[in-house]
Amino acid sequence: MISNKRCASVVFILLLAGTAVLGGCGKKEKPPEQPSPISQAPAPTPAPASAGMAASNPAVTIADAEAAMKKSDCFTCHAVDKKLVGPAYSWIAFRYKDDKDAVTKLAASVKNGSTGMWAAYTGGAAMPPHPQLPDHDIRAMIQWVMSQQPVEAPPKV
Repeated sequence: MISNKRCASVVFILLLAGTAVLGGCGKKEKPPEQPSPISQAPAPTPAPASAGMAASNPAVTIADAEAAMKKSDCFTCHAVDKKLVGPAYSWIAFRYKDDKDAVTKLAASVKNGSTGMWAAYTGGAAMPPHPQLPDHDIRAMIQWVMSQQPVEAPPKV
């Protein structure tokens, strides 16, 4: 006759073995990567360039970029025409309207984060980094921002 301790040990070992077999030996499959909403854009229409900027990804449209920004956290801190946590998009368009490197500079701010660029208007709120966003999506988002009607920021606080 088998003792209760041995019986419990045998049951435990069988449960572990069954779990390993049913669970794929403890290996979990990596879920498929979800492409960003802009990356799937089927339209071959290039995004309109603003202030002499060329479109970086001809498959991405301004409407796609705006939709992706609304799905992301962009509109949590920014609005088109007024300051929220960060500056208004129209202010950004005004500040960079004559800068031929604006898309590159602003894309770096989105990807890596930034601080101090708008401190006089935001009280020093930092722009958090967004490393998870693909570069071509960020560039399309920046082009959407630059397509806004440029409006000079109000006097500094």
